[in-house]
Amino acid sequence: MADKLLTPGIKRIGLTLILVCLALGGYWLSQHYHQFLAPDAMLGAQIYERGITGNGDALQGITQNDIAFNDAQFNCAQCHRRSGFGSSEGGNYVLPVTGNILFNPRTFDRADLFNKLFKESQGKMFWARMRSAYQRPAYTDASLAAAIRDGVDPSGRKLSSLMPRYRLNDTDMAALIAYLHQLSNHNDPGVDERVIRLATVVGPQVNNEDKDAMLTTIAKFVSWLNLETAGNLAHPNFSPGYRSEFAKAFRLWQHEVWELPADPKQWPAELAKRYQQQPVFAFIGGMAEGDWTPIHDFCESKRIPCLFPFTDLPPTDKDNHYSLYFNQGLTLEAKAIGRFLRHQKTADSRVIVNIHADEARGNQPAQALTKSLEGSKQHTVVDMPFANIEQLRQQWNEVVQQQQTPMNVVIWPGKFATAVAAELPLLAKQAERLLLPAQFMDASQNPFAPDIIGKLYFSYPYELPSAYHPHAFRVRAWMNTQKLPIDNPRLQFNTYYALNLLQFGLEHVVAHFSRDYLLEYIETEAENQLNPGTFPRLSLGPGQRFASKGAYIVQLDSDPNQQFHAVSDWITP
Repeated sequence: MADKLLTPGIKRIGLTLILVCLALGGYWLSQHYHQFLAPDAMLGAQIYERGITGNGDALQGITQNDIAFNDAQFNCAQCHRRSGFGSSEGGNYVLPVTGNILFNPRTFDRADLFNKLFKESQGKMFWARMRSAYQRPAYTDASLAAAIRDGVDPSGRKLSSLMPRYRLNDTDMAALIAYLHQLSNHNDPGVDERVIRLATVVGPQVNNEDKDAMLTTIAKFVSWLNLETAGNLAHPNFSPGYRSEFAKAFRLWQHEVWELPADPKQWPAELAKRYQQQPVFAFIGGMAEGDWTPIHDFCESKRIPCLFPFTDLPPTDKDNHYSLYFNQGLTLEAKAIGRFLRHQKTADSRVIVNIHADEARGNQPAQALTKSLEGSKQHTVVDMPFANIEQLRQQWNEVVQQQQTPMNVVIWPGKFATAVAAELPLLAKQAERLLLPAQFMDASQNPFAPDIIGKLYFSYPYELPSAYHPHAFRVRAWMNTQKLPIDNPRLQFNTYYALNLLQFGLEHVVAHFSRDYLLEYIETEAENQLNPGTFPRLSLGPGQRFASKGAYIVQLDSDPNQQFHAVSDWITP
């Protein structure tokens, strides 16, 4: 009888206990489930490169001992760089954090540190730290988490106060450590123990003389460098204690030319096919008419450095990490013209007629010019696209009838350069100034009529002919020794600059053939290497992708040779 009375109560208590256990178990699992999941290396990359945690929040922590932060700009890549190979600036040395370096005992490699030891001007503390005999044991996941959170390395030594102490939960910490395990722990595609593969992309319908000048310069440079490299490889102990320590970095360059089909829509597929057949480590130079965007996008998707192609239309409003350009092309020239016009004090010519061919080389700079003049209360922009010369004449007549005051006329001729040149006398009758891009001045086959020279202005994103650059003599001397005729100096010299910078970059990444590391070296060394004199200055910095950032506005002289002179300072829009 008693058993029958107790049974329902016991059942209720048992059921309650089961429910409580399930609830407690569910809560515990919700707090500790991450321990049973593989760390998310993709999340780790997001934390490392962008400073965004798994919850979508910015990184939090303490820096400089007591300064709290809540800011994604404190991401790891800001100092340790995207490659993980570290950096140095302002007397502070940021240690590398790649997988192979973190999870092995620290060693002192003079070849890896050569650039910082002997090529940087730093303070005494930096000098001493670079030569310190201090070693540390390999990190484990636990000791690395302690270093990230508390600033203590595996030997118990406190890290610099510049190193933030991050507040990361266990899930984010595991993801970050998983990413660091794989960060730059192997060479990127396109390189083996003996050869590094490079390519140059050439589009259809490019100027054959320009193409030959670029490719001949590359071929001569590759042949010359490979001859030197082969000699070094054949004598591994040729210079004990110095250059022989770099022997592990030496690779023969293998260069290919990738020709693109006529239809730009087929370019991505053609590039993908060539890359699948034989991956390359980097693209050097390159040339294509019109929009460079398809090639740019391919380089970004495959993470291939594309070093200094010759293009009038590099993308300026897209994500860009892997492509380096000399400048922004026609977009830069449009911005410089806009800045020049905004600073003119002539009150009579406030109307700016923006004439442009209805194609990429006309539309893109025209849009950039219009944008550069936005907000100007002194100027009115009249947009005038044309698809053929007859349409240009018709629209010009309509504009002349509507506008009674003198006008500034900016012309982006695109593929109609020759035909537009014949129309300049007509346009000059009603224009106070005619402003054109530099390539129009270069492409003109015939001298301009004397009666319009005073109205012609050109954007000129290069060094002036009167400037003196001693490095140009060294480039000429090298080309003379290689029996390379200097028929196209600007293009040949710029090609040499890109090759020279790539050579130095590959030497100083030593055996760490990381594409990101190469780009980071080029960022810091672009202004230190031989500027051949085609631009006043070439320089890059972290995240910068355009080495020359300005232009002159020039006018032709009235002498028979029609030389030119600057009518503005170097304009940096």
